[in-house]
Amino acid sequence: MKQWTRLLGSLKVAVPLLVTIAAVLAWGTIYEATFGTAAVQQFVYHAWWFQALLGFLAVNLTIAALQRYPWKRQHLPFVLAHLGIILILIGGILGGRFGVEGQMIIPEGQAAHTLETPGNVLVVRQQHPELRVEIPTQFETQAWVHEPKMTVPVQLGARSIALTIDRYYPDAVMDEEIANDGTDDNPAIQLTLEHAGQHDTVWLIARDPERFGTGWGDAHVLFLEPRTEEDLKQLIGSAAHPSRARGVVSLTLPGAKRAREIEVPDVLDHTVPLEGTSYSLTFKDYFPDFALTEHGPASRSMQPNNPAVSLTLNGPEGTDTYLLFALHPEFQSIHDFQHVIPATVSYTHPAGASLPPNGISVLRTASGGLLAVLTDGAAKRQVINPVAVGTEYTHPSLGYHFTIAAYAPRAQVTQHITNRSNEVHAEMLHLIGREGARATEAWVGMRGTAQLELGEAPLMVEYRPAQRALPVTIKLLDFRKLDYPGTQMASSFESDVEMTDAARGIILMRTIKMNHPLQYRGHSFYQSSYIDGPTQTTILSVRSDPGTPFVYAGFLVVIGGVLSLFIVRGARKDAALTRAERESLKRLQKGRA
Repeated sequence: MKQWTRLLGSLKVAVPLLVTIAAVLAWGTIYEATFGTAAVQQFVYHAWWFQALLGFLAVNLTIAALQRYPWKRQHLPFVLAHLGIILILIGGILGGRFGVEGQMIIPEGQAAHTLETPGNVLVVRQQHPELRVEIPTQFETQAWVHEPKMTVPVQLGARSIALTIDRYYPDAVMDEEIANDGTDDNPAIQLTLEHAGQHDTVWLIARDPERFGTGWGDAHVLFLEPRTEEDLKQLIGSAAHPSRARGVVSLTLPGAKRAREIEVPDVLDHTVPLEGTSYSLTFKDYFPDFALTEHGPASRSMQPNNPAVSLTLNGPEGTDTYLLFALHPEFQSIHDFQHVIPATVSYTHPAGASLPPNGISVLRTASGGLLAVLTDGAAKRQVINPVAVGTEYTHPSLGYHFTIAAYAPRAQVTQHITNRSNEVHAEMLHLIGREGARATEAWVGMRGTAQLELGEAPLMVEYRPAQRALPVTIKLLDFRKLDYPGTQMASSFESDVEMTDAARGIILMRTIKMNHPLQYRGHSFYQSSYIDGPTQTTILSVRSDPGTPFVYAGFLVVIGGVLSLFIVRGARKDAALTRAERESLKRLQKGRA
């Protein structure tokens, strides 16, 4: 036993161990440059085998120090140096196993209470009823493996789904092909835009809530398909506009001959009984400018660019959930939502009869023709009827040139996904979902969502960074960037935040600056970066590391060991000099005698 203990604390073990750790760290640096910080943390620094190497080194140093026991005065530098390194290793192991770090991305005026941590997850959810499963992934740690062939069983209530990820592309490129060879009516246009030497081409799809419009410079570019002749007249400015601010839901109940109109209220999540019936309506949410984000449905702005309303219809048959778009009434039928109550529900909004200022709006008429409505900053209209494919037109106030390069009444969208390299830049996964005898597939990109049409209800699969809830909520009140004089390079930037700890009833107003973090309840919030734009966005790095006190203490002990080395050596010299002086004095006294 003593022989094994002596071996564990010997240089024969320490030297190869140190060389191995140094080689791993060097390899980790190269690995991080290619695959990113999150990947190297998961694959190397936080891996059990690397933590075991650090623990083994701590054991080696502990045994080496104990072998000198009982310690003498001259052993003080040796003992302190070993103790300090052991504390640093313990701190590193604790931080690697139990530490939390990540980022918060907060636009001005918004709040967040979750942290994006290293590592990614697949979130599989069913909307009605709301069920979800979160699946951790580590594809980015071995980005050179493009065909992981990973199958995960997913249990959502009584549903059993087999989800297969058969392709992973770390640096994906998506080439899209749109041809006029679809079987169903799906109008799309290819629009070219040009101004001051800038030239872009974009496809707009009228019936796609995410692709019917875009922003280009100061212009709002839209492709719309009015439902009725009256809607078309309102859009071109030849009919009166409705005045209801949030729009109206039109509802025809089972057995009823006439539709009811219910205005979307300002107060949401309030049940509205439908008089004379056993049915009721609950408005859950209103989105002036609907967008599907990584956190679910949200509104990009308060402008009614894409109004939508979420509601539930309750009755003796059960409860139905609806997500209705004013500009895209076909959304429910396209996605084949199933409802237990045989009712007809639709949604109209004043935005359906108005156009945004500084707009280039192409409209499809009932006969399939195209016209354009150009609006200036005051929403004054200029109508071009008809517009011809291949002809260049100019916006009267913006000076932008636009051309309809192609028109596809029956557009068929085909996507081709390829991979450029093994560097992690634009991750995409190919999914295959199986439920019973039915199977479907889809591609999903990082921070994106794919829909799998399976079984009784479609599944939404989201691929995003892992998240962790924080004990506080951070709201960004104001962000400031200070530039070097005469340049657009930031010399410093800072965030005014409101921190709310609901559990303790605490609200704090603080400014987070570069090198001046906010510290609260073991968490440190650092000002790390920002995203410039019309709405300023701050990026905060957050860290909570239980090993930090051990690391700091270890460095102080090592410094103490270095200082004690000089003190002990000085004391030895003084002692040796004193002995020499005594011997010289004795020889001198003998000579005199």
